[in-house]
Amino acid sequence: MKRTKALISSVCLILLLSSLLVACSGGNSSGSSGGKVTITYWNLFGGGDGAIMNELVKKFNEEYKGKIEVKALTQDWGQFYTKLQTAVSGGNAPDLAVSHTSKLSELVGLDIIAPLDDYAEASGIEWADFNDNMLGATVFDGKHYAIPLDAHPLILYYNKKILRDMNLLDENGKPKIEPGPDGFKSFLQQVKDKAPAGVVNMLLASAGEDPYRVWWALYNQLGGTGMFDESGKKVTLNNEQGKQAASYIADLFASGLVPKNLPKIGETFQAGKGALLPTGVWFTGTLESTEGLEFGAMPFPQLFDKPATWIDSHTFVVPVQKKGVKEEKVKAALTFAKWVTDHAAEWSKAGHIPPSKTAIESEAFKSMPLRQDYLQAGNDGVYLPQHPKMWPAKDQLIQSLDTIWAGKATVDEGLEDAVQNMEKLLNR
Repeated sequence: MKRTKALISSVCLILLLSSLLVACSGGNSSGSSGGKVTITYWNLFGGGDGAIMNELVKKFNEEYKGKIEVKALTQDWGQFYTKLQTAVSGGNAPDLAVSHTSKLSELVGLDIIAPLDDYAEASGIEWADFNDNMLGATVFDGKHYAIPLDAHPLILYYNKKILRDMNLLDENGKPKIEPGPDGFKSFLQQVKDKAPAGVVNMLLASAGEDPYRVWWALYNQLGGTGMFDESGKKVTLNNEQGKQAASYIADLFASGLVPKNLPKIGETFQAGKGALLPTGVWFTGTLESTEGLEFGAMPFPQLFDKPATWIDSHTFVVPVQKKGVKEEKVKAALTFAKWVTDHAAEWSKAGHIPPSKTAIESEAFKSMPLRQDYLQAGNDGVYLPQHPKMWPAKDQLIQSLDTIWAGKATVDEGLEDAVQNMEKLLNR
């Protein structure tokens, strides 16, 4: 009898504990209360970009309170991709991360990020809503590996006051640049001849990323075809188009039309001491916050056969989870990514071009100054080719181009050096 009572008591206790556990868990397999899914999100945004992204995360969490919570962590830019690879291999990857489009080839090749197609529809993502140029660069073997967050092409900023005083603005407030490569040189010469003391006609670094980006723009305007052959082992840029583009830029420096070794280029333009500045759209927000600066922005000029410019993008990616995929987390991560792209007018405060047609057509974006003036650059931009060693190969190219701009190598020597160094890297 005592055993029977004890057995009944034990059963009742088990049932009571089970009901309490179910009540506490809310019946949710993720183990979070109220059915809420919490995701970790790594990004590399600092400064103004970081402030805008943090505000977007805050607004999303408020809108999806009790359903999805995004915990954002800003990683150091210089170590971001190394940390991401380490986190994936160690089984501690975030649920969502940011990647440059130009880095996707490497991440796909290393099996660091997952294809998104199986989850896109359930998260409300319609690929047709994205700009074809920006989306196409994120597709590998017919699979979507990233959701574009923005596009940041090379454009041309100009100081309206300086050019207006020289009568070099047209009736629409745009620079009066005559067509073709000679027309652009003529414009630079006019600015140089008429500029007040201390004003630089065009602020362009003579080493590093910006002159390389101008070279890539001109190379593609001339009809250059990528960097590699189909095997991915041979470098093809030492061709007629590559040489002509490099010669044009080298002549700008050698002739003095563009001064070499200029310090603090961005600060000089902000101070009203530069007429032209070719750089990325990410500088727009900074320039808009510069008191007293009257400036405009336009796509990088078409000097040769067709419009083209350098471009890259930030994208959202879903890292591979070595411990197994949790579908509710993937869907929540993509829900957040979709929400941000729909609200990309807010993100474009920094200057970036939204990839989503929903954001492009929103009144919030249409009412922003300047963005409409260079919006076309998002369509004309040419992304770097998809290659798993694209970033280190690009670094080799930049080093060789720098020797040309410095006058330490001829165009032929510099491009041949680029080919040899890049092919050594590709064939390792």
